[in-house]
Amino acid sequence: SSSGAWGCFDEFNRLIPEVLSVCSVQYKCVTDGIAMYKHDPIGSKKIMIEGDMVTLNQTTGAYITMNPGYLGRSALPEGLKALFRPMTVMVPDLVLICENMLMAEGFVTAKELASKFYCLYSLLKALLSAQLHYDWGLRAIKSVLVVAGSFKRAEPDLAEDALLMRALRDFNIPKIVREDEVVFFGLLGDLFPGIDPPRNLDEELEAHVLTACEQLGNDPDDIFRLKIVQTEELLGVRHCVFLMGPAGAGKTQCWKTLARARNLRSPDSPTKVVDLSPKAVKTEELYGFISLATREWKDGLLSNIMRDLSSIPDTKPKWIMLDGDLDANWIESMNSVMDDNRMLTLASNERIPLKPNMRMIFEIRDLTYATPATVSRAGILYISTDEGFQWRCIIASWIKKLPKTSWLGDGATPEVQEQLAKLFEDYVPETLRVIKKEMQTLVPYFEAALVGSLLRFLESTLTKQIVSSSRSLESTFVFSAIWAFGSSFGIGDDGTDYKAKFSDWWKSHQSAKGVAFPPRDTIFDYWLDPVSNVFEEWNKSPVFKEVKFDSKTMSMSELTVPTGESSSVAFWMNSLVANGYPVMLCGGAGQGKTQLINGMLGELDPENYQSLTVSMNFYTSGEVLRSILETPMVKLSGSTFGPSNGNKMVFFIDDLNLPMVDKYNTQSGIALIRQHLDYAHWYDIQKLTLKTVTNCQYVSAMNPTAGSFLINPRLQRWFTAFGISAPNEASIMTIFTTFLMGHLETYNFDKAIMGITEDIIKGTLAVHNAVASTFRKTAANFHYVFNLRHIASVFAGLLMTSPARFNTTEKMANVWLHECERVYADRLVSPEHQATFQVLIQKQGKMAMPSFNFGKFVGDNAEPLLFSHFMDGLGEDPVYDMVVGIEPLKKALDGALEDYNETNAVMDLVLFEDAMRHICRITRVINNTAGHCMLVGVGGSGKQSLSRLSSHICGFKTQTITISSTYGINDLKADIQAMYRIAGVKQEGVMWLFTDSQIVDEKFLVYMNDLLSSGKIADLYAQDELDAVCGECFSKAKADGAGLDAASLYEYFISQVRKNLHVVLCFSPIGDAFRTRCLKFPALVNCTTIDWFQPWPEEALASVAQRFVAEMDLGTDEIKAGITAFFPTSFSTVNDAAKDFKNRENRIVHTTPKSYLELLSGYEKLLKNKRDENDAASFRLSNGVAKLKECGEAVDVLKTELAVMVKDANEKSAVAAGIAKTVSEEKAVVEFESEKANEEAIKVEAFAAEVSKKQADAEEDLKNAIPAVEKAMAALDTIQLKDLQSCKGMNVPPPGVDDVFGAVMVLFANVKALPTSKGLKVQKSGKMKEDDRGWAAAKKALFGDAKQFLIDCKGLKEAFDAGGVPNINWKEVRPFIALEHFKPEIIMTKNSAAAGVCNFVINIVIYYDIVSQVEPKKKLVAEMSVQLEEANASLAAVKAKVKELEEKLAVLTAELKEATETKENAEATVAKGNSKLEMANRLINALSSEKVRWTQGVKDLADSRYLLIGDCLLGAAFISYIGPFTKPYRDDLVYKKWLPILETANNGESLPMQDPANPMTVLTSDSEVALWNSKGLPSDPVSSENGSIVCRSARYPLMIDPQLQGVAWIKSFANSDEERPLQIARLGNKDLLTKLKTALENGYPMLIENMGEAIDAIIMPVIQRATFKRGSKFFTKLGEDEVEFNSKFRLYLHTKLSNPDYPPEIQAECTLVNFAVTPQGLEDQLLALVVRKERPELASQKAGLIHQANEFMVKSAELEDGILKGLAESEGDITEDVALIENLEESKRVSNDIAKKLAEGKKTTQTINKTSEKYRPVARRGAQLFFVMNELVKIHTYYMYSLNAF
Repeated sequence: SSSGAWGCFDEFNRLIPEVLSVCSVQYKCVTDGIAMYKHDPIGSKKIMIEGDMVTLNQTTGAYITMNPGYLGRSALPEGLKALFRPMTVMVPDLVLICENMLMAEGFVTAKELASKFYCLYSLLKALLSAQLHYDWGLRAIKSVLVVAGSFKRAEPDLAEDALLMRALRDFNIPKIVREDEVVFFGLLGDLFPGIDPPRNLDEELEAHVLTACEQLGNDPDDIFRLKIVQTEELLGVRHCVFLMGPAGAGKTQCWKTLARARNLRSPDSPTKVVDLSPKAVKTEELYGFISLATREWKDGLLSNIMRDLSSIPDTKPKWIMLDGDLDANWIESMNSVMDDNRMLTLASNERIPLKPNMRMIFEIRDLTYATPATVSRAGILYISTDEGFQWRCIIASWIKKLPKTSWLGDGATPEVQEQLAKLFEDYVPETLRVIKKEMQTLVPYFEAALVGSLLRFLESTLTKQIVSSSRSLESTFVFSAIWAFGSSFGIGDDGTDYKAKFSDWWKSHQSAKGVAFPPRDTIFDYWLDPVSNVFEEWNKSPVFKEVKFDSKTMSMSELTVPTGESSSVAFWMNSLVANGYPVMLCGGAGQGKTQLINGMLGELDPENYQSLTVSMNFYTSGEVLRSILETPMVKLSGSTFGPSNGNKMVFFIDDLNLPMVDKYNTQSGIALIRQHLDYAHWYDIQKLTLKTVTNCQYVSAMNPTAGSFLINPRLQRWFTAFGISAPNEASIMTIFTTFLMGHLETYNFDKAIMGITEDIIKGTLAVHNAVASTFRKTAANFHYVFNLRHIASVFAGLLMTSPARFNTTEKMANVWLHECERVYADRLVSPEHQATFQVLIQKQGKMAMPSFNFGKFVGDNAEPLLFSHFMDGLGEDPVYDMVVGIEPLKKALDGALEDYNETNAVMDLVLFEDAMRHICRITRVINNTAGHCMLVGVGGSGKQSLSRLSSHICGFKTQTITISSTYGINDLKADIQAMYRIAGVKQEGVMWLFTDSQIVDEKFLVYMNDLLSSGKIADLYAQDELDAVCGECFSKAKADGAGLDAASLYEYFISQVRKNLHVVLCFSPIGDAFRTRCLKFPALVNCTTIDWFQPWPEEALASVAQRFVAEMDLGTDEIKAGITAFFPTSFSTVNDAAKDFKNRENRIVHTTPKSYLELLSGYEKLLKNKRDENDAASFRLSNGVAKLKECGEAVDVLKTELAVMVKDANEKSAVAAGIAKTVSEEKAVVEFESEKANEEAIKVEAFAAEVSKKQADAEEDLKNAIPAVEKAMAALDTIQLKDLQSCKGMNVPPPGVDDVFGAVMVLFANVKALPTSKGLKVQKSGKMKEDDRGWAAAKKALFGDAKQFLIDCKGLKEAFDAGGVPNINWKEVRPFIALEHFKPEIIMTKNSAAAGVCNFVINIVIYYDIVSQVEPKKKLVAEMSVQLEEANASLAAVKAKVKELEEKLAVLTAELKEATETKENAEATVAKGNSKLEMANRLINALSSEKVRWTQGVKDLADSRYLLIGDCLLGAAFISYIGPFTKPYRDDLVYKKWLPILETANNGESLPMQDPANPMTVLTSDSEVALWNSKGLPSDPVSSENGSIVCRSARYPLMIDPQLQGVAWIKSFANSDEERPLQIARLGNKDLLTKLKTALENGYPMLIENMGEAIDAIIMPVIQRATFKRGSKFFTKLGEDEVEFNSKFRLYLHTKLSNPDYPPEIQAECTLVNFAVTPQGLEDQLLALVVRKERPELASQKAGLIHQANEFMVKSAELEDGILKGLAESEGDITEDVALIENLEESKRVSNDIAKKLAEGKKTTQTINKTSEKYRPVARRGAQLFFVMNELVKIHTYYMYSLNAF
């Protein structure tokens, strides 16, 4: 659209509908843009396409070319069709086209020749057979005309009609089948009479073709050489050629011989051939694809090959050989390559050319799935097998090569070759003709394949000694021929034994030619002794050998007992495998095919051979198979791979035909095997490289009645097939005599028991034949296939016997009968079939062993025929023995159940007889090696519970898988690995419980199939994981004597897994899934023992009911007996109703034991809840009546007491008045004195404040002196003692030092507290003389004791503070301080000690100055403090007086208070009495009418409590069963089936229940229904019933709601609580689990809407309410998470499907509720619509009244509940609760108003209804019309109408 270009989209409808829809949306934007800008100038415009702005040029155009009728095409959406103008392309005028092309090619007579050309092709199209590869269209015409033109230019002188005739003949013959050749040549001769030009031969090529045939060992047959030359001619005119023909037609040899011939002709330009099987890989792997995850391009195999070849610069011829079946998927992508474009267009937009020197050759079987467009694009060479030249060529070339063989060599003389040629001619043609006309093989018949088998057999049997004798040679030839031609015969569909028929024909026709067979038995029963040249029985052949069976050390599966039949197959199979030829065994299931091949593989020399078993299944694709086959391969060199150690690998492909067949009838796994057999290689898809895989061969087995039935004939022809039928009676006797006698002899049984061995075997065979002929396989009973495997199962059971327990022939006969029942009867699907089997086995038992009484085990008083392993007790070694009675068995199993419940989640099981029998059956199977069970029964039958108990009894650990939203294949593999580890490494017993609900991916069954069949799962372990597992098994394997190499360790590991791991499958038979899965994965049936769970018998139902009822309080024993009998009866009546419902309405309802158990628990819960409600209601009414009675009695008492109360109150008032007067007088005195004290206190307080202020001022000044002291002390601390002592030695001190110490002496003078002052001379005036202050005096006085000097300096402050320093000293020191040099920093330069003393002196003087100024203030404060003390003393005296007065006043006040309170109390008592009297009267007046009603209600509730026994029973049955049914069936069940039973259940009388009985009365109430109606629930009876089921069911409801009325109600009703909002989700939504988890944890309601017929396994634990307790909380599993389960959580499930078919498992876990609209309900709804349309005022009024009535009913119920609740919750005297009584009065008033309004509304509603009823016929007709229209969907899905739309 951006460039304005025109685009042609060829084969547009190959796109899938989803993509076409997107195209329609996008191109609609383009067309809209063109229309919008059509008047604008051509140019770039802007349009919006899905949110992106795109440029548009109006000249753009799009053209679609397509053929709507081709396979694999989609219909164009209507929206896309509307955007294009359709044009039908008509058939062109072919005559005119031919004429023009002929003229263009140079033909002069073009007009005449064109008419002949067209006439021929028209007649060929009409007269020839309808072969898919015939193409008479324009492309074919053009090709022939081009060839004719080349002939014209090559031979211009030849007649033009001869040239055209040659072109028509030579280039159409290759594709003409033999049957059409006569017509073709006849028409050609008629159109060109008398003209037969010779073929245009390339003699050089013909010669090289002959040489190539000799080099390749192909017989140069004329037809074969012609096909080779025709191929070359086709390749000359077409670059794509189809080589077609049946399997074995010689297609491959044709192109291989041609390639060799071309190489011989042009050795310098050899033809390069690259082969590829397009069906062995996926289509996207063929062409490449874009990864959706990474958006990266992944190249394809074909695109890579084509690119590589086209990139080679030379022009040498290159062929791409596509060898495989066509399908419309991959071949259509080749159209652009096959037509004149010669271009491969990839999804990556890459275009790879097919260069002129390149050709594509398609070797195909047919063109069934090719479109005409494909057929017309290629040249076609058809090679027919009708002439039979292929098998003759095979024989001729084989005979020619005999002298060069290693096994015959020079023994192949010309005479021998001639005799062989004659034998072939004598025997082969006639035999092939008879087989083709009269015989039927198990697998497709191919002449070339049969002859090929004959040659293989001859290669195995011919020796030089044999060929030396013509008699021996012919005998050997015949021996080989009968097996080559007859090996694939078997039993036909009509029961004909074609082996016997072929034997009879051979004896009557071929034996006369010289080699006769013994007359007895068939020709296949004899072996040719090569020494004596005599036919002997097969038991005399070297492959037959006697075997012994030791049951102590061997199992039946480990030993193959040779018989004549098995020996014959083994003889030929060993020979073929030894020569490297593929072998196939085909036959029905259980015929021993796998056992035979495993026996052969086990005998191969491990030094030279390896083997790998591959069990194919439905999902085995080519990719999966290749990965399995590559597992044991090792790299040999370059791209060559093979088995290690130079061995040969034998691939055993079991169930070869099981893989899924795609819609084009192909199987990729089969294609891969064929590719390997044809070309000895395959491709590595990841690396896109070729892998040559050598030294490999195949053996296979398949059941031609299973899977795809047959396989691709192009693969089938490779195999020599042997039909394996059931052994004859003699062989069966041989096989099972070996096993049974081996067991009896090993354990030394009694000889009498050994004596009945033959009878047991014959009896088993008779029972087997009778069962097989009586119970035929059908589509429903697909598992009714009885074969040798079932006979073996009977004897496997007999091998569990031991001589200690089975010491009589009778017991041995009994166990035989028991094992026959287990093997055959347990898999039967109905009680009727089982009854038939009992008749059958009794008959056969009497015939086989008439001396034993088997009849005692059948009939009314039959003895139990049960055997088990566990009767000796849990934990004991399992011993198989007969159970002596039901009671001992029940006791043992009850004990086992109790033991189980002690260590596991409790299972509340009722072990009735049927359940105990199932446990015996399960334990019987899982106690054996490789014992696996399949339990088949509807959900809720107890399969899982009984399996868990059985596992516990056997001492196994039960394992299951936990499904989550992400659970997939890798998780399953991890779980299986964990179980394998427990079973194989730890060697502990494991039972894997696997249910069909856990199959979230069908591919899970691939692993299950392999596990069941062999235990070997192909891709379970990576190599390193496998090595680790084998390493862990090493020590135990060594102890058990197993081999210690890797292969032996793995085999040991698998053997332990099969011994210890047992699978129990729990499947439901309902629907097609069970059948489909078993057919896809045959091991599910073939490798398990089936136990079909029949419906619970009456006895089981009654037993379970009896246990439940026994624990309930239901009154008399007769009532309990009646209720117990009702439960099974109701169950059977519902089953009958469900059948009738299915027949009449085609609606499916399942009832299961789970439903039955839900009824029992539901009844118990409902009865308890209703009794609790009854008791609560009765208590409330009783309490209300009691309160009213209490009020009435209190009124009289109150009147008497009130008079006394008034008199007492007056007396107390007078006393209080006197006390009040005294208190008033005293109070005045106290107030006067208090006033005086207060004034005094104010004065004292002011004086105290002044004192405090002055004191604070003095203290502040003192604080300023502290730093000076601290500096003085710090200065002293700087003085070193030694420095001070050094001063003593100075005679003349430095200047200023003497003044410092002189100042100190002045300060110390007369300070007696300082010892140093004693040495100072002081005058009487206190002064010191000038002389006494000098240095000499200082040295003497101060430095005598320097240490004491320092101490005294520090003590000077304390001496001053104590008043010990004369004032004169401070005056005398000042002259020193005033000296200019008296500074510490100056003195420091003279002497450090003197500097410290100097600093001290200065600061101590400063301290003195400050203190001297503060001292006057301190004195003033002291004086004021004395005055303050005096004032405080005066104030204290005043206060003491006031206090005394106040205490006196307080006493008086207390007396006054007490008197006043007494007076008030008396008055209050009077007021209270009046109030109580008033309240009591008001309460009595307000609720007087209620008293009568409540009194009656108490009585009614007492009566109805007893009736709840029957009412709740009916209600519980209603909830459990009624939901899925329509109204007529509901009424029929309730009123015609159940009520008559309940009315006579109490010993002929009715159970306690209401009359008339109605389940709705116990399930809901009018007010609740009114509430539902107000939330949107329709008001018809069915909807009310549905609402009660939804709200009362313990199981979560599943609403069948096609008209969406139920879900609308739920969205309104369940979302009414704002604190618990409704969570809504749909299955498959990403937020489903998130919302579900939120709802579970918070107790929110949850709605899952618009469900289909399946439920995700991950949410099943929630639906099942499967919870477990942790502490005080309950949890449930949600995938891998454990989520808390809130008790308020409620789940609603909803489906729009009108008639869903939910399986029993879902119906058992949910309560189905049918919300589909009913005729009556719809009529009522339509009536309202009609009235709303015709009389809107009436409709509006009625709607208002209904809404009002609903609200009033709800409000009335709420009001009464409020009244009763208020009365019930009131404590003490109710007459004192004014608020309560006022509320009760208001409630009663509103209630009365509501009653009046309801009455008025009722009258108005009746009037409106009367008017509305006039419109009912219209509504009825509308309802009828809707239901008629609703049925139209059965005609076509177009006719689907929703109720809303209607």
